[in-house]
Amino acid sequence: MKQRISVTGSEKINMHSQCHFSAWIISLSLFFSASAYAVDSAYDQLVLQARDGQTEGLLNWLQNREKQGPLNVDQVADWLQVAGWAGRDEDVVHVWQRYHSQMDIPARGVVAAAWAYRNLQQWDASLSLWQNARQMEPDNDDLRTGWILTLADAQQNSLALNEAQRLVRDTPSAQHYQVMAYVWRAQGKRWDSLFAITQAWQKESDNNSIKADLLDDWTDNRIPGPALILSRTLELPAEQTRQLELNDAAELVRVAQVASRGEAERFRVADHALARYDALLTKWKAVPEAQEDYRQARIDRLGALLVRNDFAGVIREYDALRGDGKPVPDYVDGWVATALLSQRQPEAAYQLFGQNPAHVEPEMFYAALESEDFPSAKRIVDRMIASTPYLVYDYGSPVPSPNDRWLISRAMLANYYSSANDLPAAETLTEHLANSAPGNQALRIHYASVLAARGKTHAAERQLKIAEVLEPSSLDLERQQAYVAQSLQEWRQFELLTDDVVVRSPEAPATQQLARTRDIHHKYELRISGNKGISSDSPVSGTRDFTWNSVLYGPPIADHWRPFAGFNFATGQFEEGKGYNRDVLGGVEFTTRDYWVEAELSNQNFGHGNKQGARLSAWHDFSDSWRIGGSAERLSAGTPLRALRNGVTANGGQAYVRWYQNERREYRLSVAPTWFSDGNQRMEYGLSGKERLWSAPHFTLDLTPDISASTNTKENVPYYNPKRDFSVTPGLSAEHIIYRRYDTVWSQQLTGGLGAYWQKNEGTGLVTQLGYGQRVQWNNVLDAGVMLTWDKRPYDGERERNLGVSFDMNVRF
Repeated sequence: MKQRISVTGSEKINMHSQCHFSAWIISLSLFFSASAYAVDSAYDQLVLQARDGQTEGLLNWLQNREKQGPLNVDQVADWLQVAGWAGRDEDVVHVWQRYHSQMDIPARGVVAAAWAYRNLQQWDASLSLWQNARQMEPDNDDLRTGWILTLADAQQNSLALNEAQRLVRDTPSAQHYQVMAYVWRAQGKRWDSLFAITQAWQKESDNNSIKADLLDDWTDNRIPGPALILSRTLELPAEQTRQLELNDAAELVRVAQVASRGEAERFRVADHALARYDALLTKWKAVPEAQEDYRQARIDRLGALLVRNDFAGVIREYDALRGDGKPVPDYVDGWVATALLSQRQPEAAYQLFGQNPAHVEPEMFYAALESEDFPSAKRIVDRMIASTPYLVYDYGSPVPSPNDRWLISRAMLANYYSSANDLPAAETLTEHLANSAPGNQALRIHYASVLAARGKTHAAERQLKIAEVLEPSSLDLERQQAYVAQSLQEWRQFELLTDDVVVRSPEAPATQQLARTRDIHHKYELRISGNKGISSDSPVSGTRDFTWNSVLYGPPIADHWRPFAGFNFATGQFEEGKGYNRDVLGGVEFTTRDYWVEAELSNQNFGHGNKQGARLSAWHDFSDSWRIGGSAERLSAGTPLRALRNGVTANGGQAYVRWYQNERREYRLSVAPTWFSDGNQRMEYGLSGKERLWSAPHFTLDLTPDISASTNTKENVPYYNPKRDFSVTPGLSAEHIIYRRYDTVWSQQLTGGLGAYWQKNEGTGLVTQLGYGQRVQWNNVLDAGVMLTWDKRPYDGERERNLGVSFDMNVRF
């Protein structure tokens, strides 16, 4: 009995690893020819076994038979074909090289050799054999497709594509579209490959080979949901199924992170992803061969945790993953950066990303910035700007497109300027960016935030109104509007905006910070200030002088009102004896947009019985630059203590106008009349200001000019009362931040002044002033400082000195 070996359309052939074709590609209809010799039953049995996949027996028989004498042409063809089935490509090549010059090997043997050379990536030899086989059987479609596949593998792209397109035009079958898909895939054009294989699938939706290729193209093109559904119709290895499930869950994470989706939708998708991961982790935890996929699921799950603002969970799981000693992929670095920064751990974030700075430049920049490492932050942003062109060319397009990375780098630079105390540069850059891209809401919000930081709250409000046109419900917009509303004393607006943001994104750090700002606004506020003379011979304050001022404000009532109560005390020793004043007060504060008013009643006791006082103070802002204000007082707080000691009281007031350009320049002009009970009338004038001379991230230096003058209508009174006087005292004020971490700041101040004082009938004398102090601000609820001051100046022609310490504290509780 003669046995023939055939390759049918249901069998697989050893192909390039990228190919999923079934055996229709090589359904050659090639069989063993009728042998001229008798084949014994043992050989027949080996042939049957080879066709069932048990190739070792036949291959061993042929190898031994060769040692006994030359093989005939059919035996050589058998050897080539069966060795190819067994994946022994090198054996196929060796057999071919030994026999092809000795005999005319039939087409099935030539094809086996062509496949072997192809699998060994010896493209020229393979293509030559394919051409030989096609000459032997020019009408064989399978030989034509095999040749096209090898052309694709050999990167002969134009010829492969032309032949594949001709193949489809000649016969638009599912198999030919599958060939076309393979050619596109070999060129790296995955979308074209997907289009072709989709057409093949539409023609033969039940073909498992086509479905396998479609599955790969969906996976490569990040279409994991349909890929996972399709995989359930195929018998796939468990490892591949797990990978598809991972891809599908990871796609949910990517979708949840898309900023253009509403926050509610993003949370919903993230919750769905977390539920999927919980199910996968439960299913794979006890499966030994699934541990790598189990770990990958834990890694990808970090992205979903981040979307849900579970920053502590991200950090905890990341640390656990690193604890097993295995590397964690770089793509999670950005997630961990956000989590660490949100948990106010910038040093840890910066140290982590130092291992791969190019991959996480924005995150590393903000980590450096929040760590107060301004030189490193500047180097990062400079490097990013230098390596980022304004335009980029997308693959296959001759038209340049704006580079998002360019815009990100400029936004980073603006943030650097703001944090490094260079607000003029920040304003210039953010204004240019906002006006250059009027449709970009984020840039407009950033510009408004810089304006607000410079005290230009009305201008910031206008910019936010412009930004509101683009997306009124933007969370970033509403947060910034809330802060600006607070600065403008638009309390109702502040409350409504904060309520909306808290409802929509309660877990977001920016929302929690805004909510805390509102909570602080609703707390009690205690203000304390005073000074203690250490060594003084001033006729104004006396010796062993001490003053204490305190006031406690209650929480806001009906948005605009705050009750307050306080106690003031002053004492000093004069030639005629000790003076003191005890002042108990209470009143109400009213605030609304551009207005502030305080009304106060007080009871003063300074040794001459109880006296009732009153005060009304107010100011109004016309704009960001101009403010007028003033006060009127019965029993003025500015009455010299020595006058009170001698039974002289005073009523008075003041009026002032302030011009404010920005945080670097402002001036104030004031006039303050006082009417004493002894008939004296005093008029005081003052002009003071600030000019920024130097600014650095942790240091500022200001010029503080001060000009003052006064006149009095009466002389020979028991308190210091020059007929006329005039002083000019320009000074310098330096502040150095010793330590800063978010809302906690420890700083030191150094002040100095040198000027002249003129007094009628006493001439002109030198005025010298020095001061050193420190200040602590903690968590936005405590602001306290103390300063040691020394000055020496003339009084009635004699230079006298004063050494004292002043203090102040503002605490919210």
